[in-house]
Amino acid sequence: MKPQTIFIILFLIAALSFSMSQAKAQSIKEEIELLKVDTSYAYFQYHSLATAKKFSELFSNSKEKRVVIFHFGASHIQAEIVTSRAKEYLYENFGNAGPGFLFPFSAAKTYGSINYKTSHTGTWTSAKSFQLMPKIPLGVRGMTVETRDPEASFSLAFNTPFPKEEYELLLFFDNNAETPDFKVATGDFDFIVDETVKSAQSGKNFVLIPINQEITALSVELLPSEKPSTLFRFYGMSLEKKRKSGVLYHSLGVGASPFEAVLNLEKLKEQSEVLQPDLVILDYGTNNILYQNKVAATLPKNVSKAISNFRAINPEVLIVLTSTQDLFYKRKYIDAGIDFAKMMDSLAKENGVMYWNFYDLSRGYGQIKNWEQAGYAQNDYIHLTSKGYRLKGYLLNTSILNTLKYHSDNPSADSLHLPLKNYDAVREQVKVVAQSTSTRSGGRSSTYKVKRGDTLSEIAAKYGVRVSTLKRLNNLRSDLIRIGQTLKIR
Repeated sequence: MKPQTIFIILFLIAALSFSMSQAKAQSIKEEIELLKVDTSYAYFQYHSLATAKKFSELFSNSKEKRVVIFHFGASHIQAEIVTSRAKEYLYENFGNAGPGFLFPFSAAKTYGSINYKTSHTGTWTSAKSFQLMPKIPLGVRGMTVETRDPEASFSLAFNTPFPKEEYELLLFFDNNAETPDFKVATGDFDFIVDETVKSAQSGKNFVLIPINQEITALSVELLPSEKPSTLFRFYGMSLEKKRKSGVLYHSLGVGASPFEAVLNLEKLKEQSEVLQPDLVILDYGTNNILYQNKVAATLPKNVSKAISNFRAINPEVLIVLTSTQDLFYKRKYIDAGIDFAKMMDSLAKENGVMYWNFYDLSRGYGQIKNWEQAGYAQNDYIHLTSKGYRLKGYLLNTSILNTLKYHSDNPSADSLHLPLKNYDAVREQVKVVAQSTSTRSGGRSSTYKVKRGDTLSEIAAKYGVRVSTLKRLNNLRSDLIRIGQTLKIR
């Protein structure tokens, strides 16, 4: 191929990549405008210059020293949509250290990551961190699987193969007299964890396996044993590039978990000392406030205890508290979301940790229905859609970059603290609309006469119903409505 031809091809590839990047940026800008996201809150807030310096140094040195992130959460993190989108952007700026923590979700009888599919053979039992008294010890992932089945196995198949490179695979398992031999395989590479390997790791409940090839799948298979009784207890594994640079982002936690779940991790210290987190994001709250619509009196103490636990592992670790998304449950907005945001803001200052106020960033009280109507939240008004979670991941990355820039522009600033929004007026407005709707409906079907300027989505929001419900009740095939038209509301 002629040099001129190669140059033209490379130029076209670069131009296409730039065009796609521009289109992506424009799309995100439109999403933010559509949802009226308040990007003035897109920061990791802090309360000391030492914290700002440590945060800045962590990312500025990413080409020489790996940045290890633990991101704990419930259902919004288990599927890894938020963290995968955040990773995608962080990799562009700070380097890619590998996929991070992996888990055989099917063996735990739960849904898994968007990045890979899992399958298993044999009989497995499991425990998860939302259980008050887990029947099996839990590690950093928040779920554990175990089996006595001598023919058990599991496998992970990745949606996108990892290119040939030097990797290290860290497997966390109980290493004791009952542990059977097992085989770890990827492609044509096999590694047998036998008595020799386990003896060399005596007192250590993990093994490091070097891999130097393309990785499309990983499997673990138990091998025949002459032991009278075997028990294979597995906590998960971390796939990392051997070179110690870039961002290594671990998605951790289990759906349905409250904040206290992070206190149930018996193996947290042991496994964290191996994985060595630099930044821990504690992204809980929905399952604490949703059902009772209040913040429990014991929660502040538990949050502070979690912070102390991580600092006992590493006094230098950076910790980020978060607030929740707006929520709507049993026909009312969850006012406790406001109280939870206030509590986390206060605890961040009290404990000298960082704070990501996603509640105010996503415009807080009364917004979840707007997100649902725009296609960014599910119609349970609790969970976001894939689009919504991807946007949250983008906003997480943006908040990191904004914080780094703020410190760079204000190197002597000893704090970055944003005042909490006041939702009193919004709450009163929502209350008035709810009362008005209740009075008009009187427990029976209510109607609305369309006025000039009305839209179907605005009418739906006003009466607290879904657009799809209005369309179904009124036999509408589109969102078009006409002045003077009478619509059934419920």
